[in-house]
Amino acid sequence: MQGLSDDGCGKKLVEEIKQIEFRYKGARDYIHGTDMFNEMIEVVEPTAILRNLRLTIHDYVRTTSCQLYLTENKYALNEVKDIAARCQLDIDGITHWLAISPDDRGNDVRARYSYDESEIVSLCSMIKDGINLNESSPHSFIETVVAMNKHMHKLLFPEVTGKWIFTRIDLPVYCDARESLALKLRHNINYKLTKSDIEIDGEKVGDIFFSLVKT
Repeated sequence: MQGLSDDGCGKKLVEEIKQIEFRYKGARDYIHGTDMFNEMIEVVEPTAILRNLRLTIHDYVRTTSCQLYLTENKYALNEVKDIAARCQLDIDGITHWLAISPDDRGNDVRARYSYDESEIVSLCSMIKDGINLNESSPHSFIETVVAMNKHMHKLLFPEVTGKWIFTRIDLPVYCDARESLALKLRHNINYKLTKSDIEIDGEKVGDIFFSLVKT
């Protein structure tokens, strides 16, 4: 564990709560943001009420070994080096911050699992400035909305070159829906940042943000 400060009573302000051994999705050479999201949520008690969730991806993670940190003091995360992703959320009414940082203890390039986004996009249809999920997704909520948004961007902006990257998601109330989902593009800041509404049965439940990275 890194040398992290305490509150003066011996209690650490930020805890290294888990060493994560990720696996790469398919042929990717980086850890997918959806897997980081799922790992962060997995450490929360299943019965907890989760609100005001904001996950932000800051950088690529190109090693399978990572550390997950948790704190109730967001400034304590300043002592964690090389944060690649962080999440703010209320757990049973108390605000927490989580962060994932790459670990230099190893990178197993053989640690992979199959992942086919076409299993999601084949269930979708385009609408004006948006996309609908027409059947229940076989993948998690975050994997579903990220795949939907990526597909929507490719179809809405076929003229741009580069790679569409998931950078952030905001959920006023945690959601794990896998059906009746729709996305609608709301803002596009010169392709550097886009914002799309996430809807369930026509009701907005959150926002998802993408950026275009030149390749």
